[in-house]
Amino acid sequence: MANIEHFYMRAPGSCLWVALLDGVVVGLVAAMKRSLEVVELKRMSVDRRYRCCGVGMALGQKVLEFASSQKYSKVILGTTNYTPAAHNLYRRLGFHCVGVTNGYHADSTGPGPSFLEWLFYRVCHHHYELKVQQKHIDFHYNGCSQILQSRIY
Repeated sequence: MANIEHFYMRAPGSCLWVALLDGVVVGLVAAMKRSLEVVELKRMSVDRRYRCCGVGMALGQKVLEFASSQKYSKVILGTTNYTPAAHNLYRRLGFHCVGVTNGYHADSTGPGPSFLEWLFYRVCHHHYELKVQQKHIDFHYNGCSQILQSRIY
């Protein structure tokens, strides 16, 4: 997040959206190009006071609409065990879990993770994907129709 403009606003095929409610920022999400066919949903965050009222769903749908308009065939994302509500949201958006890995990626030919890697990177990462062309999206936002999704220029 140190260089938002470089990674999300100027990078071709990438974008960042902010959810506003009555002029107040209540959430954000980014889409980052990974290849000609794949975009990654990143940085999904919703203010705790506005969770469970459709903000996350609106932001997620915005990424899926972007992926479709940019002709990506797949959207991917990763999240940890610590966010069960996020897992439920991603499944409701149509994503499917395609794997679970440890937070570190040890080289199978090497000695494995160091003690510090083992200690600090034990968090399991869940990897999700959605094939864009196979999904028609029609969501309702539970009365949060005032949410504005804005592309940042």
